[in-house]
Amino acid sequence: MAEAPRYPVVVSVGTDKHPFDRLVGWIDQWASAHPEVPVFVQHGNSAAPVHAHGAALIPHAELLAMIEQASVVVSHGGPSTVMDVRSRGRMPIVIGRNPEFGEHVDEHQMRFADHLDRHEMALCVADQMSLNRQIDRGLANPASLQLRVDGDSVPSGVKAFAAHMNTLLNIPTEAT
Repeated sequence: MAEAPRYPVVVSVGTDKHPFDRLVGWIDQWASAHPEVPVFVQHGNSAAPVHAHGAALIPHAELLAMIEQASVVVSHGGPSTVMDVRSRGRMPIVIGRNPEFGEHVDEHQMRFADHLDRHEMALCVADQMSLNRQIDRGLANPASLQLRVDGDSVPSGVKAFAAHMNTLLNIPTEAT
C-alpha cells in the first residue's frame, strides 16, 4: 500500500453548507506563490482550489492523520475542528466564517475565534496578509505551532477541564 502524501500545510473549512470561498481563495493564492510547498485543502462546499491539492470531504481519521503530520494547520472557526487540531498537537490558525459574506448564518465562529485568540488557544487572523504571515512563520519554525499533548493525544488542558466537569456533575473518575 502506498504511503499517503505529507502536506506541510493542511486547511479544513469543515462541512457547513455555506461555502467558505474567501479562505480557500486566500490559501490557493498562497499555494500559487509557494509551489514548492504541498498544501491540502478540505474545501467542503467551497470552490475547489486550483493550486493546492484538495477534496470536498475526506474520512475524519484521514484528516486527523494529515493534521498530525502537518507543520501548519489552518481552520475555520468551528469548535469541533479547532479542538481536533489542538488534540493532534497543533496550534491552529483560525479564520471565523463571516455571515456578511454568506459564509455562515451568524457571527458565532467569529466570536469563538476571538475567544480562542484572547486565551491563546489559536492564532486568529482576519485578512489574507495576516494569514500569509502566520503560514510563513509556522513553516519557518514548525515547533512554534506544536502543542504538548499527553501520550494519548489529549491535551492536558482538555483533561483538566473534563475532570473539573466530572467533579461538578458528581461523575466518578478513574483513579490515576
